Amino acid sequence: MASRKNLKKVITYIADQLATQAFFASYDSKVEAAEWIEIFNRIFTLNKEYNTRVSHPEPGLPARKYYDTLCISFNEEAKAILDDITRLSEVE
Repeated sequence: MASRKNLKKVITYIADQLATQAFFASYDSKVEAAEWIEIFNRIFTLNKEYNTRVSHPEPGLPARKYYDTLCISFNEEAKAILDDITRLSEVE
C-alpha cells in the first residue's frame, strides 16, 4: 500500500488528466455545453470525494481491505467518466 500522500497525488493526477481530456474533447464537440459541464462536475467531485476518503478511512475495516476497495471503486468511476467523454466526443 502506498502512503496516503502518494495515493492522493495519484488521484489528483488522474482527475487532472480526465479534466484535460474532457476539455480538449469539448473544444471541438457539437454537444451542448450542459453535458460537458456535468462531466467536469463529476470529475471534480470524484477528486474531492476520493481525496477525502483517503484521509478519513472507515473505522472497523482493516486498512488494506479499505484501500483496496477504495482503489477499485475509484478506477470504476474514472473509467465510467472516460467512457462518457469518449461517447460525447464521438457524437457528430
